[in-house]
Amino acid sequence: MSVQALTTVEPLKQQGLAAFRAGDFPVAEEAFDRALQAYGQARDEAGQAEMLVNLGVVHIQTRQYKQSEKELTRAGGIFQRLGRRSEEAQVLGNLGTLYERSGKAAQAADHYQRAALIFADLGETANQQATLGALTRLQVGQHHWLQSLFIYEQTLASGGKLTLKQRVFRWLFKIVSRLMRW
Repeated sequence: MSVQALTTVEPLKQQGLAAFRAGDFPVAEEAFDRALQAYGQARDEAGQAEMLVNLGVVHIQTRQYKQSEKELTRAGGIFQRLGRRSEEAQVLGNLGTLYERSGKAAQAADHYQRAALIFADLGETANQQATLGALTRLQVGQHHWLQSLFIYEQTLASGGKLTLKQRVFRWLFKIVSRLMRW
């Protein structure tokens, strides 16, 4: 991307992010859309994908789920083609959120699991834990108690230093798991 194009796009991105944080979604949408067009003119696919993700997240917030799904799916395809697995996993997580909010729990769980696997492959522990945390909350919300416990245990296993409560939970969980196999 040329320096001139970058100087055009960066203020639009910052304007969109500031508006998003302030909850001004129409302004965020307009800024991200203009940035998307600028990235398109510069033939910067990664930049286009980034703006598609931003637009997808705005549309999740405004409950425009079909539009969000189109944008996020397109962004995910671009990131996959470019070999940018971390961004691909982030898109899968965003699609999980989209499906969760639109009442499609099975699709949400699938996308969260796929994202967590990619994050694990990349060694991105914090992102993996956040994604597994979202999956755990989804399972609890669906009253899938046993599944949510297994996912929570997986979340704890993927992380670093555990609190005393987390260590006790893991120890008790292992005991209960072994008893259930008998």
